Amino acid sequence: MMKRIFVVAFLIVYCFILQGNAEVFSSQDSLSNKTEVSLSTLVEPRRVPLNRTFTFRVQVSWQGDLDLIEIGNVEEPLLTNFDIVGTSSSNRVVGTATGKKAVKEIAYTLKPKTLGMGYIEAVGLTYTDKTTGKEYHLKTQRVGVEIISPVPEKGESVKWWIWVVVGIVLLGSGVSVLLLYKKTHLTEEEGKIEEIVEESYLKELKETVNLEQGNGREAFTILSKLFRKYLSEKYDISALEATTDELLSTLKEQGLEESLIRRCETLFKKADVVKFSGQDATQAELEEAYTTVETILESHLAQTKELIQKMEETRSKKKKRSKEDR
Repeated sequence: MMKRIFVVAFLIVYCFILQGNAEVFSSQDSLSNKTEVSLSTLVEPRRVPLNRTFTFRVQVSWQGDLDLIEIGNVEEPLLTNFDIVGTSSSNRVVGTATGKKAVKEIAYTLKPKTLGMGYIEAVGLTYTDKTTGKEYHLKTQRVGVEIISPVPEKGESVKWWIWVVVGIVLLGSGVSVLLLYKKTHLTEEEGKIEEIVEESYLKELKETVNLEQGNGREAFTILSKLFRKYLSEKYDISALEATTDELLSTLKEQGLEESLIRRCETLFKKADVVKFSGQDATQAELEEAYTTVETILESHLAQTKELIQKMEETRSKKKKRSKEDR
């Protein structure tokens, strides 16, 4: 009888032990099943200026029995039309109504390369359930970001316009001064050249043509050559090679007085006779030719001086008006 009671008691205790072990495994499975893992991304804003940066956040969170989950590394995002200029990461555990929640966040600072669209490809994450040894993979969606025109930096717009205005003013002033300088000095130089030309030929005339040397042919040849050389420089023609008719036509076009043209005609024709026939020139012919050349040189010299004087008077008036306006 006692033996039977002992056997029954043993069986009852054994059943209780088996029942206790089944509840523990069931509880562990239950904890594993309640563990949740999520992967999310966030981009704000979706329209970014070319000269600005923005943040792309990747967040991994899991709650339940935190020790039952092993979180792997978050894959670095593949980027199109962006550069990574900075990264940061954080880990924290917070309490919720259903238990503890672990949060891991990675923030990427991205800078656009060119205008248009840029893309952040899907980000992946692998985690392991320690109770089963199974691996799970989560993946986000591809994100598109529009890259728009650059925005002015702080104070840049004002400075840009200031520099433009200053540049235009300086450029305009520089051009005006340059044009005025060229006009004034070019005219002055032209006047000085004209003056030097006439004065130099008058000086050469007096030094090379001697009316008293007694050789009329030689003096006439020197005088004629000097005069043709002057006409070449004065009117930019080949007077040394030109015929008498060509020279007379040029002088008429330049507005030389009719009386001087007739005297030049006499000079040129006599020079042709002296040159080609060897005939000597009389003293009267030489003196008349000398007077013709001297008169033309002095006439042009007087005109040049008068022009220079008028220009100086005009400049003086302008300077005076400018001072009065100030």
